[in-house]
Amino acid sequence: MAETKEPTELPVTLIDPIEMSKLDTRFREEIHSMPNGDELSACFACSTCTAACPIANIWKYKPHQLIRMMLLGMRDEVLSSDEIWLCLTCFQCQERCPQKVRVTDIFFDCKNLAAEQGKVPPNITGLGKELLEKGQLYTVTADWEREDMGLEPEVPGLAVDAVKEILKETRTGKLVSGGE
Repeated sequence: MAETKEPTELPVTLIDPIEMSKLDTRFREEIHSMPNGDELSACFACSTCTAACPIANIWKYKPHQLIRMMLLGMRDEVLSSDEIWLCLTCFQCQERCPQKVRVTDIFFDCKNLAAEQGKVPPNITGLGKELLEKGQLYTVTADWEREDMGLEPEVPGLAVDAVKEILKETRTGKLVSGGE
C-alpha cells in the first residue's frame, strides 16, 4: 500500500479572499438602476471587454473584473480604483460586448459616484482647476508649426470667460472649489 504524505505548505493564493462583511449589496442595484446599467447583470465575465481594451494590460483590475466587482457589491474597491479614471473612453469594450453591457458608460457612472464621495484622483482635480482658471486644457505653444502652415505665429486669444462662468456652476466647479 502506497503511503500518502500530508502537504507541508498551503497552496499559493493568487488573490486575496473577499471579505463578505464589506460587500455592499445595494451597489449592484444602484449601478443597475442607472440609465447605462440595464444590462449589468447580463455580464458572464467572458473577458471580451478586457481583450478589446488597449490599456487593460497596465490596469490592476481589468474591465471584466471591475464589472464583476460591481456585481459582487465591492463599492469601495470600484470607486477607489484608478481604472475608472484611466479608461480611454474608446468604447472598444462596449462595442464588442456580446451581452451589450455598457461598460464605458458604467465607468462614467462610477466616476460620478466616486466624485460625489470625494474619491477623485488629484491629477483629475488638477485638470478641473486648470479648466476653470484658463477655460481650456491645452495651450498651443509650437509657434514654428503655425508658421510652417502659413498661420500667424501668435495664437489668437480664445474667449474663455463664458466657459469659466458656466463651469463654476457645474459639478466640476463645485468639486475643485471644495464643494461650496
